[in-house]
Amino acid sequence: NEATAKRALAAKQEAEEKLKAANIKIETLTHQLEEKRTEVSEEISFTLIEEIAPSQMTSYIDQLSSIRSDHDSLITAYITEKEMNLNVGTSKEVMKEIDQNSQYLLQKIKSDTGYALFYDRMQMVREVIVPAIPFERSSVETASSFGTGTLKNNLTKDINVCILAAHAGESLIGISSDKTGFDEDMIIRSSVKAKHTKGGFSQRRFERLRDEDIDHHVEKVRNALKNMLEHATVEIDRIIICGDTVLANYILENIDTDIPVMERNIDARIEKHDIDSIIRSIFSCRRYKL
Repeated sequence: NEATAKRALAAKQEAEEKLKAANIKIETLTHQLEEKRTEVSEEISFTLIEEIAPSQMTSYIDQLSSIRSDHDSLITAYITEKEMNLNVGTSKEVMKEIDQNSQYLLQKIKSDTGYALFYDRMQMVREVIVPAIPFERSSVETASSFGTGTLKNNLTKDINVCILAAHAGESLIGISSDKTGFDEDMIIRSSVKAKHTKGGFSQRRFERLRDEDIDHHVEKVRNALKNMLEHATVEIDRIIICGDTVLANYILENIDTDIPVMERNIDARIEKHDIDSIIRSIFSCRRYKL
């Protein structure tokens, strides 16, 4: 009847209003939660980020090795780049062992070589080292001291590298077999116009000429690099590129090689009086304090 229909309609309208109010409240709470998450995320940051030169790593490892715990509370983990990015296997296992803030910070670390974690369950030590050379396998152990052997072996591992520090107009190529200096090196220079800031047709023409200059430089570097690789007196284990890595990858196009290529995000300025500084930067480790 009509009265029942009216009551049903009123009940429906009341239910819809309550649902609408509930949805608004949910949206408000969700927004507030996101704001809180953002605030907390901004508050959590690394205590320290620094580059450690190869010459300083021995002292750093000795310090870590000297730490002892009576309760087997020291966690050592070595994580490969693959497991790190997928957060599977040992990487996932490690995440369960550490505090939430450290978990958050570990996920912020970018590395194509993996990382080593040295962590004390009492949170007195929370150190991460990103090596220059990738770790080959993942592992985790809990003991009364930190297991620094894998890191030591990584740092002392013999490796022959070909380095390409690419810049428009001036690039460096070289081979190093001892991680301290170049066995042979070459700086290739070309005349490349500086970037144009004015607009219009003249800018388009200028940029076309600049692109031609860069292509010419790329061809010069590519030919020199091909020649260096073909006549290398040691077997090259890796090609390491730095500087303008987009340009470096362009240079490597059409070079037929199975040698693995690795990028290093370093200050790759070519210092004429100290070109070995690029090698020191390449083989430095990055340290994070969580």
